[in-house]
Amino acid sequence: MTAPTLHIPGSTALLALLVLITPPVMAETPSDCPVLPEAFWPTLRSLPSDVIDMEADFVETIRNERIHARGDVRLFAEGRRIDTEQLDFFVPSRLLELPGPTRLYDGELLLEAREGHFRIDEDRGAFSDVAYWLRMTRARGDADRVIVDDPDRVRLDRGRYTTCPEGDDSWWLSAGRVRLDQTTGRGYGHNVTVRFKNVPIFYTPYINFPIDDRRQSGLLAPSVGYSSKTGLDLALPWYWNIAPNYDATLTPRLISERGLMLDSEWRYLRPAMRGTLDLAYLPDDREAERDRHLIRWRHQATLRPQLRLNIDASDASDSNYFQDFGTDLFSSSVAVLERRADLTLTQPFWRLSGRVQDYQSLDPTLAPRSEPYRRLPQLLLESGRTLDSGVYGSLRAELVNFDHGDLVTGIRADVDPEIGFRHERFGYFIEPRVGLRHTRYALDNTLPGTETDLSRTVPRISVDSGLFFERRLGNGNLQTLEPRVFYGYVPFRDQDALPRFDTGERDFSFDSLFTTRRFVGADRVGDTHQVTTALTSRIVDPISGTEILSVSGGQITYLDDRRVRLRRGDPPRREGRSELAAEARARFSQHWQGRSSIMFDTERNRARLATVAVSYRPRERALINLGYRLREDRIEQTDVSAIWPVTERFQAIGRWNYSLREERDLELLAGLEYRTCCYGMQFALRRYLTDADGEYNTGVYFQLTLKGLTRFDTGLDSLLREGIAGYGTLENR
Repeated sequence: MTAPTLHIPGSTALLALLVLITPPVMAETPSDCPVLPEAFWPTLRSLPSDVIDMEADFVETIRNERIHARGDVRLFAEGRRIDTEQLDFFVPSRLLELPGPTRLYDGELLLEAREGHFRIDEDRGAFSDVAYWLRMTRARGDADRVIVDDPDRVRLDRGRYTTCPEGDDSWWLSAGRVRLDQTTGRGYGHNVTVRFKNVPIFYTPYINFPIDDRRQSGLLAPSVGYSSKTGLDLALPWYWNIAPNYDATLTPRLISERGLMLDSEWRYLRPAMRGTLDLAYLPDDREAERDRHLIRWRHQATLRPQLRLNIDASDASDSNYFQDFGTDLFSSSVAVLERRADLTLTQPFWRLSGRVQDYQSLDPTLAPRSEPYRRLPQLLLESGRTLDSGVYGSLRAELVNFDHGDLVTGIRADVDPEIGFRHERFGYFIEPRVGLRHTRYALDNTLPGTETDLSRTVPRISVDSGLFFERRLGNGNLQTLEPRVFYGYVPFRDQDALPRFDTGERDFSFDSLFTTRRFVGADRVGDTHQVTTALTSRIVDPISGTEILSVSGGQITYLDDRRVRLRRGDPPRREGRSELAAEARARFSQHWQGRSSIMFDTERNRARLATVAVSYRPRERALINLGYRLREDRIEQTDVSAIWPVTERFQAIGRWNYSLREERDLELLAGLEYRTCCYGMQFALRRYLTDADGEYNTGVYFQLTLKGLTRFDTGLDSLLREGIAGYGTLENR
């Protein structure tokens, strides 16, 4: 029998139950969860788009007006199947009557109804006592009645949805009545309830929700938190779809110890620009007895195909804002907020940038003379090109007007060209380079009698070289030996008369072994006459290419004293050798990985800086991180974090960050995670240092994830991702 394709849009209506609250949230499922057997899902047939194939024990045609079939009726259309015991197909009206139990399947949705009818040409009909299963998401549900008014409008009476397996009713989403309008992309629900363990945790008498990708205004999942510093923190975000290219998220936050705060995020998107404006306002903070606010504007615009504008500007009401509302010691110790605008023109071999930059100081202990300089403005030209012969050249030229209320100001012009050549063959490489740095100043706000027109020109040369050796070990792996020698020379130029606008000492690391630049910034060019010797050895699996072990170490031998210093009057650096810089990365086995670096002072026979990190992942959902960090006379910390399965369903979560130097905890976190086949729960207690004076904050965190529906979170997920290395990749396994 040939007829138009049978189309059942009721499946669209039932799928829309998934988005009654928020887009689906998937969570990892334990391995012992029951799965519907393959035999549960009917098989489909591949048919032409205009063919319906029907099989039954008995089929008859009555006066060419009705086709009656009964007894194990199976109807196949393109991508669909209907199983029933009896059906009538009325040819003139194209009506399909299904008077008995019926199963419909389209490869994803399996629907069972007590009875139903459907007009094929008009896509109108109704089904009663509906139960359904979704194959990919392992979801199921039911509805008393599904009514299809036309192809784009569907009504459901008393519908339910869950991702819990058969026999498990841990949570349900139910709605008294639902109307879905695909022309507007909207759904309308009445008496919507989410029940967890038969306890209602969300209810609304009316909800307006999206059923497609079109953005719509509406409430988002609320969050609740508690800390000893702020008390109860309840947030209820509302998404506002202002226009197709404008939206906002407004989040009223009730902070019991301080008052009612309004957080908002405003976004815009145009063909040539996009941006975000974040506004937070707390009127009459009960604790601080003043209004509090935070503003941040981020803007990106393409003015021309190669011309871009970027703005990033922030402002806080007071210096204690991040200390009061930050989540840890690091976010609460923000010293300055930046206001910056960049205009950049990019071409194939060069880039021209213009910048204006200002700062807001948030550190009350920072003296005005210690605040950063403002750049009003800065022009920067960068260019570079490498030829096929291996010759390359680069240029960095800068013109900056530095402004400050209490210090010497002025204009600095800096030109830094370089040319080099890299010759590389199998087994070795050599790379000589020659550069010249010229800097000129026109100063203002100087002491009487001080010279205002200053300049400095310093050449530099360097030669980098290395060898590559390899051998095959007894287990088949390859071991390499890579000696490297670097020579650099920069002559001395007296620079004590030059101001110091934006220059500081370069942090010494393994990469510092292969550069002549001792300072970051143009105000100082450090003299040096040095030879670096370094050695790297790797063990590599030749089949997979995996690097099993990499160990590198090196040291600089200084042939002359270094007389250029950051501050006038500082004595020359006379040590004949640098610190010994070493780093290592190891993959001990499939489960063990580690990395470390150390800066070791051979003169004093002690480490100045060291980091060690080891991770252990013996199986799924199991992770232990061990860390150590040392910065001489400033920081010495240990960091232990873990997620460890106690049972198939329970995982323990913890982190302990401890300062050995101060002999106190920086952060303590302990919690439990519980996972089932359709929901997950996490609970954690956290005590963490919020300022350098030793004040602690205690927080309580909770998260409930209803798989396939939504997540109720108090910030625990982001806390674990930031605090436990590898947590994000572990959760996505």
